[in-house]
Amino acid sequence: MFNKSGYCDFHCHLDDDCFDENRHELIDRCFAQGITNMISVVDPFKAASLEKTGDMLACHPGIHAICGAHPHQADSYTPEIEKRVVEYLKKDRVMAVGEVGLDYHYDFSSRENQQKVLSRQIAIARELMLPLVIHSRSAEADVLKLLDKENFSHPVIFHCFTGNMAAAEEILQRGFYISISGIITFKKADALREIVKIIPLAQLFSETDSPYLSPEPRRGEINTPLAVMRVVEKISAVKGTAVEEINEAIFKNLLRLISKNVTR
Repeated sequence: MFNKSGYCDFHCHLDDDCFDENRHELIDRCFAQGITNMISVVDPFKAASLEKTGDMLACHPGIHAICGAHPHQADSYTPEIEKRVVEYLKKDRVMAVGEVGLDYHYDFSSRENQQKVLSRQIAIARELMLPLVIHSRSAEADVLKLLDKENFSHPVIFHCFTGNMAAAEEILQRGFYISISGIITFKKADALREIVKIIPLAQLFSETDSPYLSPEPRRGEINTPLAVMRVVEKISAVKGTAVEEINEAIFKNLLRLISKNVTR
C-alpha cells in the first residue's frame, strides 16, 4: 500500500550508480521533506539493479518499483531476461511492467525487435494483471497501435511525456495516464505546458526521471526525487490548481493503479 498523500515521484532511477554513496540518506531526506511515495525503475539486464532495488524495498516502505525490458535493450532480450522480469514482478510492492515501449529517437535497438519485445511486455502485464509504464520517443502512434492490437485493458502510463498534442489527446481519450517530468520547466517546453493544461487530474502523474532531467534552474545537474516538488509547483502554475489538490489527485491515481483486476 502507498503512503499518505503528498509529493509523488512516479518515476526515478534510484538504482543508478551515482546514488551508491548516499542512496539511503537521500531516500530518508526525501521522505523528511514531504515526498511520500517514490517508484523506482529496475533494470532486469543488470543484476546490481535487481539487488539495489530489493534492498530499497526492504528498507523503505514508501518505495515501490517497476520492472520491464527497456526498448534500448531490445536487441539483447532473451528468455532469461524475461524470466528475471516475471520473477521480479511477483515481489511485494513491484507494481507495474516498465519502463517498456518504443524509442525511434535513438534507435539503439532495431524497431522490429523493439516492437517484438514490447509485445512480450504487454503479454506479461496482461498475465499478471499489472499496469504498463511506457517509454515512448517519437513513437506514440506505434505504441498505441500495439496496445490496440493486443487489446490491453489494464492501466497504461506514458512516463516523461514528450509527444505532441495530437498524441496526448489520443492517449487521454483511451483513458491512459500521462506523467510529467522536469521538462515542463524548460524554457522551450511551451508545447508541453499546453498539453499539461488539458490533462485531467485523474489521468496525471508527476515524476523526476532522476538522475536525469533536472528542472530549471538546475538543468544539467544530477537530479534527485526532491525535484518533484519543483515539477508539481510548475504543473500547479500551468493548470491554475493548488499543489495540494494535484498531490491528492495523484495519490488517488496511485491507489487506482494497484487495485486488483483494475481495467480501464
